[in-house]
Amino acid sequence: MNNNLDSLKTLLHEFEKKSGLIGVKHEFQKTSKQHVLVIYIPHPTNRHFEILEASRTALHNIDQEEIIATIKQKASEDSLEGPEARLLLKTLAESQNINRFSFEYDFMSRYTRSVSGAESQIVSNANHVVLGRRGAGKSTLLLYALNDRKQDDQSCVWIDMQVYSRRDDPQVAADIFREIFDQIFSELNPSLEYNPMITALRSPNITEVEIRKLLPTIRREISRFARAGSNLFLFLDDFHVLSKDLQPIVLDFIYACARGNRVFLKISAIETLTQTYDQSSKIGLEIPQDAQYIRLDYNLTSPDRATAHIQAILDSHSRYAGLKSVRSLCTSADVLPRLTWVAAGVPRDAINLFAQAMTKASVEGRKKVSVSNVNVAASETISSKLRDLDADASQEADQLKALLEEIRDFCVSKQRKNAFLIENTTENMNFNKFLNLVNLRILHVITEGITVGDAGRKFMGLILDYGFYTGVRAAQSVDLFAKKGGKITYKELRKLPIFK
Repeated sequence: MNNNLDSLKTLLHEFEKKSGLIGVKHEFQKTSKQHVLVIYIPHPTNRHFEILEASRTALHNIDQEEIIATIKQKASEDSLEGPEARLLLKTLAESQNINRFSFEYDFMSRYTRSVSGAESQIVSNANHVVLGRRGAGKSTLLLYALNDRKQDDQSCVWIDMQVYSRRDDPQVAADIFREIFDQIFSELNPSLEYNPMITALRSPNITEVEIRKLLPTIRREISRFARAGSNLFLFLDDFHVLSKDLQPIVLDFIYACARGNRVFLKISAIETLTQTYDQSSKIGLEIPQDAQYIRLDYNLTSPDRATAHIQAILDSHSRYAGLKSVRSLCTSADVLPRLTWVAAGVPRDAINLFAQAMTKASVEGRKKVSVSNVNVAASETISSKLRDLDADASQEADQLKALLEEIRDFCVSKQRKNAFLIENTTENMNFNKFLNLVNLRILHVITEGITVGDAGRKFMGLILDYGFYTGVRAAQSVDLFAKKGGKITYKELRKLPIFK
C-alpha cells in the first residue's frame, strides 16, 4: 500500500511539472486494494488528460504495478489564488516576446487566428510584408507560417532583425546572407565554411558594389532548393529597425537571389518606419509587383471587434491553464472592453496589461480583476512605450518626443480631454509624425476620417495613451472619451478639440 502511495506522489509531481499546475488541488482516495489519485481542475481539457495518461503510463512501465489516477472538474469558481491563475500569469509573460522558439511544442493548438484570416495568405508561396503596430501580432503571424511549415518538415530561415538595429552599412546584407547559410546550408555542404564566397562576406569593409558582384554566386548556392523541387521561406522579423535608407538596398540584394529561385520572403515591420522600395534608384521590393501587404491593425475604430479578438487570445491562454475563460477572472463584464480601450486594441498591450492587473488584484487580496486594476496597470506602462520609441524610431526620436510633449500639454493641461482631432491634409507637415506615434502605440486612432466644419476638410480622431493620465492625480479632471467603450457616434467625434 505504501509503495502504491509513493508511486502516486511521483505521478502527481510529474503531472505538475509537465502541466505547469504547481500546487494543483488533489487527494489520495483509499480503496479496499490501493490508493487512487484524484486531481481537481476547474476546467480540464484534453491537454491535462493526455499529460496525466502519458505520465501514468511511463511510471507504470517502471514500477510494473497498476497506478490509477483521474482528473475531475473542481466545483469552486475560478480565482486569482489558484495554480491555474498562476500558470496563466506565467503563460501571459511568455507570450509577450515572440521568437522562433515560442511555445515550440504546442504553438498551433494555442494559436488564435487573426480577424482578417491572414493565415491563408502568409503560408502561400508568395512574398509578404506584414504591417502593424508594435504588439499587433506581426511576429506571431510569421511564427504561424514557420510552425505550419515545420509540420511538413519544410525548410525555413528566421532572421531576428533586432540584432541589426540602427545599422546603416551595406555589411548588413553580407551578415544576413551569412546567417542564412549558417541556418540552412551547413547541413547540405559542410565545406561551405571555407567557401571563398563566405570568406568574402566576412570582410569587415565589404562594399555595396562587392556584395552585388557576389549575388550570382549566392543565388547559385540557394538554387539547390529549386533543383531539389523544394522551396524556402525566409522570415525577416522586425525589419523596420534597420536604417530607412538602407532597407531598400538590403531587400534588393535578398530579392535578387530569391526571385524565381523558390525562395519566398515573409517580412514583419512597422509601416511608417519602413521603406521597401526606393523610387528614385528603382531598387528594393516594389508593392504589389514583388510582394503584397498584410495589415494587422485592429484599432479603436471597431472596438467591439477588437475586444472579441483580444478576448479570444486571452481565452486560449486561460483554457491552456485550466480555466473556463478569461471572464471568469473578472469582476464584471466591463473589464475586457475597458482593457481593449486602454490597450487601444493592441493584443500584446492587452496581454501585458491584464497580467499586471492580475498581479495588482492579487496583491490587494482580491480574487478577481477589476476595472480599477486595469486602469492602474495602464498608468505604469508608458515608460516601456517611450523606450520602444527610442528603439524603433531612433532617427526621429527627438522630434517625436517634442511633438508628444505638445500633444500632452494640449490634452491634459489645456483641453482636459484625452481625445482630439488633427486635419489630414498635405499642408500638415506633422501628419506623418502623428502616424509614427500611432504605430508606436502612444496615440490611438478612433476614427480615420470625419468631416468637421467646411466641406472637404477631413480630420482623424486620436486618443492620447491612457498611461499619460490614468491614475495620475494631476490629471484626474481629464474628461475620458468613450469612458465605457462601445461604438462611437459622429456627434461625439465632432465635439472633440482640434489640435493645430
